[in-house]
Amino acid sequence: MQETVKAVSAELQNYADRGIFQNFSLAEQASIGSVNYRFHWLAEMPFNLRLNTQKSEIEIKDVLPAVPFRSKMDKDFRSFLHQRSAESIPSHRRLDDQRFTFSCKNRQEKLSISIGFQSGDGGDAAKTAVNLLHEIFNNFLLEGPYQNYMVEFFNVPEE
Repeated sequence: MQETVKAVSAELQNYADRGIFQNFSLAEQASIGSVNYRFHWLAEMPFNLRLNTQKSEIEIKDVLPAVPFRSKMDKDFRSFLHQRSAESIPSHRRLDDQRFTFSCKNRQEKLSISIGFQSGDGGDAAKTAVNLLHEIFNNFLLEGPYQNYMVEFFNVPEE
């Protein structure tokens, strides 16, 4: 358990040390076996990652707000997440569904993503979470039909 926390913390701290994340912090433990991380990157609002060592899972909490359940955007996002494992995606950008499990949930119109991993893969799961965030913002939102969503919810300039 402690090794997983150290691996995930070190990986995320590495992004902060390189100046990629701003205001990186390790929040208080929500419960035994759970650690919360918070940082700013890609948007004005902070991202929240929750490491659950008992489930060997990293959750990117509320990554996309104001997405009604079963809406077109909700369905498109789930499809996008599934397609990120396809062979047609370059290997350096592809989600490794042989090593990790990916799931999405929509609670109170907020989409969250969970990445399940095996023992010893916590650091790589954290790296995968960061890469997935990048893909969501740059491929799903900016290059897809959701540029207006970016303007409205993430204060991205319309240009």
